[in-house]
Amino acid sequence: MRIPQLPLRISKRFHSREYRLAGREQSVSVDFDGKNALELKSGHIARFASSAVVASSGDNAVMATVVQKKEKQGDGNGVPLQVEYRPSASAIGRIPTNFLRKELSQSDTEILISRAIDRSIRPLLPTNSYETQVICKPLALDENADQIMLGINAASTALHISSAPFSGPLAALRVTMSSRGTFQINPTQEEIREASLDVIIAMKKNQKTIMIELDGKEVSAEHLEQACHVAFENVEKLHVAMEKMAVGVEKDVLPTKNLEKIEKILRELVTERVYYVMTDSTHDKISRDQEIQKIYRDVVESKELQSHSPQDIYPCYSALVKQILRETVLNTGIRCDGRKITDFRPITIQVDMYKKLHGCSMFQRGQTQVMSTVTFDSPTAAFHPDSVAQLLGSQRKKSFMLHYEFPSFAINEVGISRSSNRREIGHGALAEKALKNLFPKDFPYATRLACQVLESNGSSSMASVCGGSLALFDAGVPMKSAAAGVAIGLITDQNEPDSKYKVLTDILGIEDYAGDMDFKIAGTKNGFTAAQLDVKNDGLTRQQLKESLQAARSGIDHVLSKMNIMRDRPREEFKTTVPIIQSIRIEPHKRVTLFRNNGYNCKLIEAETGVKISAEDENNISLLAQNKQKLQKAMDMMGEVLETHGNLDFAFGSIVQAEIVEIVDRGVFVTLPGSSQRIFMNNNHLSLNPIRHPEVLGLKIGDKMSTTWFGRDEHTGNIRLSRRTLTGAAHPATAQKPKK
Repeated sequence: MRIPQLPLRISKRFHSREYRLAGREQSVSVDFDGKNALELKSGHIARFASSAVVASSGDNAVMATVVQKKEKQGDGNGVPLQVEYRPSASAIGRIPTNFLRKELSQSDTEILISRAIDRSIRPLLPTNSYETQVICKPLALDENADQIMLGINAASTALHISSAPFSGPLAALRVTMSSRGTFQINPTQEEIREASLDVIIAMKKNQKTIMIELDGKEVSAEHLEQACHVAFENVEKLHVAMEKMAVGVEKDVLPTKNLEKIEKILRELVTERVYYVMTDSTHDKISRDQEIQKIYRDVVESKELQSHSPQDIYPCYSALVKQILRETVLNTGIRCDGRKITDFRPITIQVDMYKKLHGCSMFQRGQTQVMSTVTFDSPTAAFHPDSVAQLLGSQRKKSFMLHYEFPSFAINEVGISRSSNRREIGHGALAEKALKNLFPKDFPYATRLACQVLESNGSSSMASVCGGSLALFDAGVPMKSAAAGVAIGLITDQNEPDSKYKVLTDILGIEDYAGDMDFKIAGTKNGFTAAQLDVKNDGLTRQQLKESLQAARSGIDHVLSKMNIMRDRPREEFKTTVPIIQSIRIEPHKRVTLFRNNGYNCKLIEAETGVKISAEDENNISLLAQNKQKLQKAMDMMGEVLETHGNLDFAFGSIVQAEIVEIVDRGVFVTLPGSSQRIFMNNNHLSLNPIRHPEVLGLKIGDKMSTTWFGRDEHTGNIRLSRRTLTGAAHPATAQKPKK
């Protein structure tokens, strides 16, 4: 029988230059200070991807893969990029603690890492590039793993050695400053926790800064600039290593549409109308957006552009709107709402609007409005991370939590209410970072600060910092200092971006949309506590960065002066609605009475009074009550329980009469005079001879016997009784259980 010859199909990828480069093994190592070497390796793993790189430092390794879908190209309305940092419990030698025992979804930590990687690489890809997906996954991690730094460098290198039109190289470093004022590069987790300044900086080869993530304890602008300078001096080694790995790589030549005809028609049709809208300071966010959309609809329906699709018209129209706004600001120094580049929008503040709340504020800056509420609860309500996150140090127990909410109605849109998205998690983490180092460490309550954006026209996360600080003051939290935040923008000239530019203070949403930078900076009168830099161009020069920090410093001082008029210090006493927390010292043997039998007595008191009872340590318990009356009722009930069950005490070695109330195989339960507390006596304490069952001694329920009081166990508080010394001669009974 003749076997028919079937056509052999081989994937084109195996014959492509991209695949051959992906399979070319190469490795480079960068040594910073003799102990923090970073190795980049490719060609040995995930070779079906467009490119894959493993960044490793010590025993830590993170893999980044890049895949491009060359059948689909961006439409110019944004970079078609997906970035995902996927969790891996096996990388740290653990099994996930969820029901299915496998990785189900990203935690907040992985989402924040994904955002940091995305914000670093997105500005260096064109909007018309092919659809690109970057997936980062940890391969091995220990307690000193710096997942953000490894992830950014692995993703950047993977893009740089792929055919994607990535205008790298881009490298990231973490720099910390100790309390002594010394700087460390890529520090350990212990050094990060003790540092007064912790900053991650991603920058290009020309020393332009692309991304900054700052966590500080009121650090000065000078110290932040010094940290950036340390990064500038050391990052060049990484750039050289990445360039070495990219030798021989050919970048994609992206097909482009010839839209010059559309652009010319648009300039003739709508330039004057758009300019009029952009210079009319009477417009607010909604009316300005409506006018811009109306002009666009007119353009699409015009006879001059009837032969062109809206998909081609919109990118050109959007670019024209941005260009007009940018040129107006650059040429006149006046913004679309009539402000100068250093002016703030009007600020209005309210506090204590609702007496029932533990603390609240309403912070309004222009058309951005945030309501912040503070809630106090028992220490058990604090955030507790799972064992995997705790082992990595990426998440820790938090008694202070800030949650940021951005509903769709805040921007006049229809949306679906669901769990927090990546943006909400990122903005909430930034606002929490701005306030957490000001929160007192010994505060007795677990505290939740909820920041709800009710209106948004730019800088809602920084408004959350301002409103959150006011709400904490209104609640009576003894903060170290008040904090405020401001968003700084940048508009550069297309031909001379490094020398001709304007730094904007307190940017609008449309200025964020059309501008080159969104630099969110928060701090106190003493220094910065948090910062987050996002850019849309090829980065900030050192001079632009310096001017941005100066603008932020003066802006924060301005906002703090407005906030201090309303409330310049925490209220001296908590509101009457704040729950009362009382710490009580209880001896270990009495504490057992409360929490034994799965906490039966404790739950009974909680159900009756509504008071939360929790254990602080081995000697103290905490009571949280809504008012003094409920607290007193709970303490009275607790006293009754302890009086009934935990007040037995006799002289050591004294003889006590005990009554048998239950017999089990391994011993008997007895009660003592004046108490109903059941005390267990093991078989070993019933007789000098070893026995297997108490009945061999002729013991029955209801019998009374003499026992010796040996006090309480120092660890458990259990009463120790014995009759071995009182049984006299050895009992003739055998060690067998009697027959029934």
